[in-house]
Order: sequence, then C-alpha cells, then structure tokens
Amino acid sequence: MNITRRTAVLGGLAMPLLALAGKGISRTEAAEKLPNPLIVTISGLDATAKPARLAALADAFLTRKVPILVTVAPIDPAGNLLDYNSEVAKWLRQTALLNTDGIEFGAHTNTITSDDPYFQARQASDIQAAFSYLINEYQRYQSKAVITALTMTTNSPLRSHQDASSLRAAGIRSLIRLRGGVEDKVRLQPDDGGYWSTTTDLVNVFASALTSTRPAVAGAAPMAVPTLGANIAGLAAGGNPIVVDIPFAALAGLGDGDLADYAANVAQAVLSAISTGKVRGILPKKLYVQSKQTSRLVVVRVDDLRLDTDTDPSHMAFVYGLIEDGYPVTDAIIPSPRSGLLSKDEKSKAFLRAMLPEKHYDIAAHGWNHTPQELLGNSSQRDFDLIRDGISEVYRSTGKFPTSYIPPNDAFDDNTLNALAATGTSVFSAEKGDLRRFSGLDKRGILHVSNTMKFEKAWTPDLPYFTKQQVLDYFGTENDAVFCIHPGTANTPEKQALILDMLAELSSQRGTKLVNFDEYYRTVSPAMPKVDLIRSARADVSVRDWKRPDPYPLDDGVLKADAALAWSYFDWGAKNYNGMVPATSWIEFGKQTGYPFTTMWDVGSHILAALSAERLGIIGQAEFETTISRIIAFLGETNFRYAGGKLPHTERALKPQDGQREGFDSADTGRLLIALKILDNYTAGAFPVFDLVSGWSFKPVLKGGEMHVVNDNGRISSVHANSYAGYAGRGYRLWGEEIKPVFGTTDPGHSMDDAVLALTEIQRRGRIATEPHVTEEIELGGSPHGRLMADILYAAQLKRYRETGIATCVTESAMAGAPYFTYQGYQLTDNGGTFTVDTQKTSAPDKAAKLADSLRLVSAKGAYLWHAARPGDYSSTLVDLIRNKAKMPGMGFSSGISEKTGKAVPVTDINTNGIILEAVAYILGGRKPLLLSEGAA
Repeated sequence: MNITRRTAVLGGLAMPLLALAGKGISRTEAAEKLPNPLIVTISGLDATAKPARLAALADAFLTRKVPILVTVAPIDPAGNLLDYNSEVAKWLRQTALLNTDGIEFGAHTNTITSDDPYFQARQASDIQAAFSYLINEYQRYQSKAVITALTMTTNSPLRSHQDASSLRAAGIRSLIRLRGGVEDKVRLQPDDGGYWSTTTDLVNVFASALTSTRPAVAGAAPMAVPTLGANIAGLAAGGNPIVVDIPFAALAGLGDGDLADYAANVAQAVLSAISTGKVRGILPKKLYVQSKQTSRLVVVRVDDLRLDTDTDPSHMAFVYGLIEDGYPVTDAIIPSPRSGLLSKDEKSKAFLRAMLPEKHYDIAAHGWNHTPQELLGNSSQRDFDLIRDGISEVYRSTGKFPTSYIPPNDAFDDNTLNALAATGTSVFSAEKGDLRRFSGLDKRGILHVSNTMKFEKAWTPDLPYFTKQQVLDYFGTENDAVFCIHPGTANTPEKQALILDMLAELSSQRGTKLVNFDEYYRTVSPAMPKVDLIRSARADVSVRDWKRPDPYPLDDGVLKADAALAWSYFDWGAKNYNGMVPATSWIEFGKQTGYPFTTMWDVGSHILAALSAERLGIIGQAEFETTISRIIAFLGETNFRYAGGKLPHTERALKPQDGQREGFDSADTGRLLIALKILDNYTAGAFPVFDLVSGWSFKPVLKGGEMHVVNDNGRISSVHANSYAGYAGRGYRLWGEEIKPVFGTTDPGHSMDDAVLALTEIQRRGRIATEPHVTEEIELGGSPHGRLMADILYAAQLKRYRETGIATCVTESAMAGAPYFTYQGYQLTDNGGTFTVDTQKTSAPDKAAKLADSLRLVSAKGAYLWHAARPGDYSSTLVDLIRNKAKMPGMGFSSGISEKTGKAVPVTDINTNGIILEAVAYILGGRKPLLLSEGAA
C-alpha cells in the first residue's frame, strides 16, 4: 500500500491508529474494528502549578475511570530546569506511585526548536533527562523499572513526514501536536486530527482545535463544555484519534472551585462520549502498544570475550548457541587482557570471523585491559589513547568498526566520553548511579543506552544471582533496556538455564523485541547527515586509517634526507637573491631560475624552514643566525603606508628594480606573525623581533576585531570569514591584538552541537584545503575548528581514493605555467565533498573550470603535513608517492604530482619545501607543536 497523498495519509483512514501501509496492526485490532481512540491531555505543567489544583483537575477524570495523560515542561523556555524539590515535582512523584493504571506522565515542550533531526533528538534527550530526574525516586528504581516519558506534547506543527523521527532515540514513542497557537506554515497536518508514523516508528498524533479547551483569545474563558462535547461527537465518526487537550495554563483565570467544577464537567462529557461506544478512552503509551508490533527494544549484550583463556571456549559456545537459537547478540570484546592483544589471538579472531557474517551478531569494544578503573581519573589524551587503541584492535582484527563501546565495570567520567566522541563511536552502554534514567543523545553526539539489567547481585566469590522476578521487575514492560549477560558467572546449569529462561520470557512479551546494539541504533536513529559525516571522519582518522607511530621510526634517515633536499631550495635562493628566497623556481633554458617576489606568507615559511633545518642539524647555528638576520632586515626595509601607520606589504620584490605590490594581506601577515612568535620563543628573544612587530600598526586593518585586506587602491574589505581566518587570527592574538571569534561556536571538539553548527558554516563559506588547518596543528597545536575541518577533509580525500584509486591531497599550489597558482580544495557536502580548483583573480574562471582535470595535483607539502598530523595508512601512501615521484635533485620537491599525467609538475616553491621541513621537524621532534599556544585543542 503506497500512500502518498496528504489526504489519504493524514485524514479519514478507517482503521486503528498507526495501521499505516499494513504495518503495526495488532491481532485484536485486525480481527475487529475498535472504537476510535480518545486521549485526554492535561498539558504543560510548570513551576507555577499548585498541587491542590492539579489534584482537583486529575481526580475529576480518575474518579470516573477516564485515563489521562499529564505532561510537564521540565525545562522552561529560558532553559531553566524544574526543581526536583518543587511542589509540582513532589506531586508528580507521589501521584506516579499511587495511580499506575489510569494516568500516564509525559513531557512537554512548547516548541521543537529545530527542523534538523540531530538537534531535535538533542532537545528531546535533554527534556527526557530532566523529566526522568524529576519523576523518579532514587531508592525506588534501585529495584523497579525507571519511569521515562514515552509521550511528549508540543505546540509545534508538523514540518515534514519524517519530522521528529529522531525523538525515538530519546525514548519518545508518541509526539502529540497540540493546537497551541504556533502558525502551521507547511500545512501538512489536517484540521480535524490525524496521525503519521515515521521510519523510526515514532508516531506524530495531531490534535484538533475543536477539542482543545484553550481559549480562542488569551485571557478568555476556556471552551464551553457543551461545545466540547458536541465537537467530540462530531469527530468520533472520522476514524482519527481524538485529543481532548486541557492546557493547564489556560485554566489560570479560574478559581479553585470553578476549576474543580470545570474539570468535572469536561470529564463527564468525555465519559458520556465513551459510553456511546464510538470512542474509547486510552493512554497514548497503551495505544502505542496496541498498535505496534514492537513497542520497546531490549539489547542482548554478552560481556567479557577474552577475559580468560580458560573460559573463552565456553563464552564462544554460549554466544554461538544464542545465535543458533535466533537471539541477537552484541559480543563485548576485551582488546588487550593479560593474555595479550586480540590481533595476536588467532583463536578469537577465527571465532569472530566465523560469527560476523551472522545476521544478528554484533561486536563492541570493551575497554582495553579490562581493569576495574582503567578509564577513571585520566587525562583526556590518556583516555583517548586507551579507547582508540581498543577500538583499533577490534577493527584491525575483524574489519568491522564497532557501533558501541562498553567501559569495564561501568567506570567512566567526562574525559572518557570526550575521548570516545573523538573516535566517531555512536553508542555508549554503561549504567552508573542515577544515569540509569538517561537514554538519548548527549551533547557529544553519543547515544546512551543506560537502562541495564543483569543477574549478578554482587561480585563476591560466590557470585549470587537475583531471581528471575527481581530482574523482570527491574526491566518493567515499557522502556528500552539492555540485558547484560556474563557467561563467566553462569557457572552452574541452574544459572545458565535462568539466563535462557529470561531470554525466552522477554521474547514472548508483547511488543518487546530483542536486538543487538547495531540493530538498536539503526532502528531508533534516522539519518543525520552532518553528524554521520563528522562521526565517519573521526572514525577514519582515529581508527580505520590510523596506525600507531613508531617512537623510533626506521625512516629517520629517509625523513632527514627529505628535509635536506627541501633545504636545498633555500640554499640556492639565498645565494642568488641576497639571502632571501623567491616564491617559485623552475628550469628555464637549462638553468634554474625563480620568480623574484615573495609574499609575507612566503617569508613566514622561510623563517620556519630555517628554524626547522637548524633543529634537524641540516644547518649550523651560524647559518641559522645569518638567515634570520637577513629576513628581519628585509622586513624592516620598507612598509606599506595605510591610515597613518605602517604595515607589511602584500608582496615584496627581491631585486630593487622590480618594486613591490602595494596593499596589505591579513592572512599572509597572520602567518608571518605566527612564524615571528615561534622564532622569538625558540631563540629566547635573541633577534629584534619585538621591535619589528611593534613598528606595525594593525588597528586600522582589524576594525571591530575583524581581519581586513587593503588593495593597491587603498580599498579595505573584511576577510574574517574565509578559510584562512582561524589560523591567521591566532597570529594576531599571539602579539596581543584583539580578534573576534571566526566562528559562532566554541567547542566543536567536545560538542557535537557545536560541530554540526560549525560544519554548516564551513560548508556555506566555501572550499577548504590541507593548509592552513594542518599547518596550524604542527605549528601551534590544532584549534577545535581547525581539527574538525582537517578530519573531515582527510576523510573526504580518503573516500575519493578508496572509490577511484586516485591519490588525493589538496591544497594551494604553484603551477608550471598558466594559471601559475591554484587554490585546490574540497567543497564539503553532507555526503563528503567535491574537489574544486580555483585560480587567482587574473585567470578566467571558465577557462580554469575547463582545465580543472589537468590542474589537479597531489600536493607534496600536503602529503608531508598529513603524514605528520594524521599518521596512517593513507598518509603513508601519499608520502611514498611524493618521495618516489616528486623529487627535483638539487632544487627541492616539486609542488605536486599531476593527476592527469602521474608525473611531477616541473616547478618547485618556497612553501612546498618550507612545509616539508616543518613536517619532518615535527615528526622527528616527537610530534610536538613548534609553539603550543593558547587555543590549542
């Protein structure tokens, strides 16, 4: 049944709720048509609600045995949480304990603030966390099922057919869209009510204004009861669910007595409608169970594969038996226990290779060594190393990147979660104190599935078990959950039988479906393109392509030889250009020649090349001092005059007769300032760097804290939003200048919220390249935004290589012939990106577009940058390619390898050779930034 027309989908379907396209119809409903469902909601409780008025309102329905949904707004519009000790919170907890059948408590939000599925899930998860905290007595849920919001109410109208589908990841099953005065611009939902089931099985239920008691005009009396009764009767024949909504705030104008009377009359009107047999009062959570084949998911998690070589065979046999019996399993693998690495364990690898093709078999990384507190109290870097190493062992041994991660002994802290997010892992399973009540997406973009049950009562030598009923009480029948099994503790036939009996019991429960973590995630989480892209990039960089750098690399000598070749460019330039170095060089009429100009970016590269060569022992102290002294003198010889002050020129001639290009470039000067600060720090102020920088007046070109360029006519324009701004801005800050943040977000490294917003902005601004984001990492320590761009770019290049076999490494580059210089980068998209080639303004864009295929290069400097900052299989492939094909004996390295010809382009340049020197110095210096500055991630 293919339903596409709005009228068919949302209106007048003469079948029970959720029976869309033949799915989700219970056997009872299929046998006979039930009366139309009627849901009574008391919506939007907040901190102003008085328990006495709440009780009067609720009791009017409960005494008549009319079920009601009561929704509370645990977070107000300003973001404030409802106090756990408030009167309304106390009433919620007391009432939840007393009325288990006739009342359902849900959450409320006035509006769903975003149409992005990730931010919708985040909003719902925060609301769910606040709601669950409010309504659960801590002592109660040590032995009973935790209470969560299965239903949410909102005044936001439907935006699309899949709108709010991601709320299922926060445990929400039904979203009731009330008529609360929010304009419906899309007009998807019908005026007389209806419903729509999303791909995640979240159900949007649409209320009608005809059965809302909300006053038509603010401050007026609520809807008259006779009118409400007539409207219920009119909708009863329509086949859609009827939502009788009583917004609590709408009753604020009624006195206590009038409120009680009004509630009694509405309850009686509803009861009268029910008595006709045309409608049935029902709670949304019960309607969901009646209407869906699956109403909750229970993950079967089996812990501790490889805990002990003596028990591993029985663990494997147990898991194999579960799969044979049709049960899904997530097998939690210990990567490096006392017995050694998984990658060296041929028996375990053979078992895993045999099991992974099984449809319902899934794997998880389970810590590193599986020691009790191995992830507690560590630095973020230490946790990242442990988690990355563990996931990498599992991936390299199985070829599968685990969907989930399970910390040993449920022991973790914030650093653990920050580190896990950096690996791109989607799901985290651990129960820790009151976190059992939290399920959903946290700010890092990790989906928590925390509601965990296990048979072990205590970890004493006798390993006592709970009874089956105790565990069932703990499970309840409504919430998603994790059933955690330790085959190693099932050391008697009785315990083994108890586990199998529990699995059979859960399988037989109506609406309960057993799944593994991979199946769980794919069921509750819709596509979230930007989140998926960021996670995948992090997984590529930190696990799939990563390999541990050798602390004593065998190619030390090879790298030093590469650096020495790169320095030959500077040696030649200094001898021919009075101590300075030209921007580019090539062979002309059998002789090396150069372009006798240099930019401030080039000068920065010259400084850092000399510093790197001295660190590597390629040049001695005397040559280093001579080189730097000449550069400092060159910079002080002339300045660009602007607004009464002095600034570095855009471009300087290396020969007096050639002159210089007037103007100022803030990005190039930003790099120069970084190089000067690194130099000043490295030499402890031995050169007059401070005096040089103090002579420049940056205030006129940093208007409002934004970086600007000045053209040769004196026209000024902001470049604060280009892809170089984040890196260049750090140069100005290093010298005390105030620079506005380049991005509106602060921490995309630890916050997926910020990362998604930052990615949106990056996509809007245009293409990105290896420089300056990876350069920034080796010079200053990467910024959060720079690392995000670098990770996504690396993954995009890797994706293109995997799909086409073409080595891909993009950055700005000198060319051998017109257009002489290109900006090669990626325009990021939600699916990865497109490789773009831009030329300088002097070249015709249409000509450049036609020549793009012939202009694309594998950048030599980019390859060494990636090898330095992202050591992995792919970066090694890039460096090997450059080393084999891009050397220009006596001149340095070619700017890159042509994609079209597979040969080195016959031109070399100052930045290619300077960056290669920096990268080698970084690698052989222990991969420590030249200057670890404030703002490094």
